[in-house]
Amino acid sequence: MTGKNYEAWDVKESDYPADGSMEERLKFLLRYAILAPSGPNTQPWKFAIHGGSISVFADLGRALPFVDPSNRTLYMSVGCAIANLAVAGAHFGFAPGVSYFPDGQESDLVAEVQLSPGRRPVDGQKGLFSQIQRRHTTKDRYENATIEPFILKELERNISLPGLYLTYLSDKDSKDKMADLVSRAHQTQLAKKEFRHNLGKWLRSNWTTEPDGMPLYTFGVPDALSLGFPAAFKEFDLSRPVIYRDSGLIHDCSTLAVLTTDQDDRLTWTMCGFALENLLLQATVYDVRASFFSQPIGLPILREELKARINRGHPQLIFSLGMAKPMRPSPRRPLEDVIIKRS
Repeated sequence: MTGKNYEAWDVKESDYPADGSMEERLKFLLRYAILAPSGPNTQPWKFAIHGGSISVFADLGRALPFVDPSNRTLYMSVGCAIANLAVAGAHFGFAPGVSYFPDGQESDLVAEVQLSPGRRPVDGQKGLFSQIQRRHTTKDRYENATIEPFILKELERNISLPGLYLTYLSDKDSKDKMADLVSRAHQTQLAKKEFRHNLGKWLRSNWTTEPDGMPLYTFGVPDALSLGFPAAFKEFDLSRPVIYRDSGLIHDCSTLAVLTTDQDDRLTWTMCGFALENLLLQATVYDVRASFFSQPIGLPILREELKARINRGHPQLIFSLGMAKPMRPSPRRPLEDVIIKRS
């Protein structure tokens, strides 16, 4: 990869400082944590190392007040980073223990991750670790291939935390209804200028030097068009091409999945992210990629419609799964920008 904003992806397992201090070793683990997905690549996390543990904070300065008003997606993103940290820790011989919201859910301290040395890596976790640098979201198109049922069952086992459920939808009628739900959400949200401006500031040209946001090559936008697209997105309602793209990702996928929960709070959203990232890493083993559709869940009326259809708790995320070609990943903030000293 080229560009300073992509250097985070070049982390090498062989550079692990096995003979270094605990702080040096834990800092190295964070190089894998920051490769987690986040919507829309805002990377809303901060970390503090102290002793044998890492404090994980939500970076609320990266919140999206019009796109994600409850911060549901933000906390799910932090949960994904915690999952990568736990997988990397287990791989390098630590026993990760996660304590969520030790100061309560109103605090921006999301978790304390205790990393006790001396654990032997588990084979399954070895497999997940090797996928951290291979995992990416697809936002362009799927290939015409079906995911085998045994793979879907294996992925579902990652949604094993209490109160979390995964529902698969693969029939044409379900896809039609989900595509309609997503389309109506786009029509409502993209008609609002404040929504477009909030999301549009995270769109990037294909030559971006920014360390965050979504380069438009991930959506299949040609280089020349990518230059003016972010500005155009902010000023004009482009719901029609967005709906066309998402409809393709829904109808052409192998299966849709809906993640639902018994509870609906910051702890639940964080745990959703933790479980989801483990599922995504497991999917990457089989070259299965995901695309996410959180738009209907951001609108109370459409969320209730989805809730009635699934009838299994609070909907937190809709995503499609299918076979897709590898894609260049999105940029990442340097580790130094997300490590803080705890006061």
